[in-house]
Amino acid sequence: MKALIIFRHAKSDWSSGEAKDQDRPLSPRGKKAAKVMGRFLKRIGETPDSLVSSSAVRARKTAELAVKAGQWECKSRVTDRLYNCSETDVMRTIKAEADTTQTLMIVGHEPTCSETISRLVGEAKVGFSTAAMARLDLPIDRWRDAEFGVAELIWLVTPKLAKKLRKSQG
Repeated sequence: MKALIIFRHAKSDWSSGEAKDQDRPLSPRGKKAAKVMGRFLKRIGETPDSLVSSSAVRARKTAELAVKAGQWECKSRVTDRLYNCSETDVMRTIKAEADTTQTLMIVGHEPTCSETISRLVGEAKVGFSTAAMARLDLPIDRWRDAEFGVAELIWLVTPKLAKKLRKSQG
């Protein structure tokens, strides 16, 4: 069994003045949300072994802030393949992962994140807000054997829900 966590980048700053979409930074709210989600994963004991992020500034920064806030010990890499891509491109990234990785995180964009989750679990419709995370279990031993339609959605958490869960646990 392998675990896949899909993490949509946090809220970006549309007023930053960046001409290129790929260079748009995170908003202050987005920075806070990325940190909340990093600490959430640490608290529930489900940090990734390996992280692959889109090359867009907002995705890279979301990943960096989450890793630092949650004190994750994971390999991280950045790829252009996850920027402006399809769920098939995400699947190629998943299939290329080393089998020593048990929990893989993909940091990407909409609508690709929700479309990938939907296809992995068998065409279910999934809404995915900024900085949301979803964990899926895949019944495989090797990443190259990953397929659409066979994953089980274990949880889907937004920053707002992660904060409420933290407060309810004391």
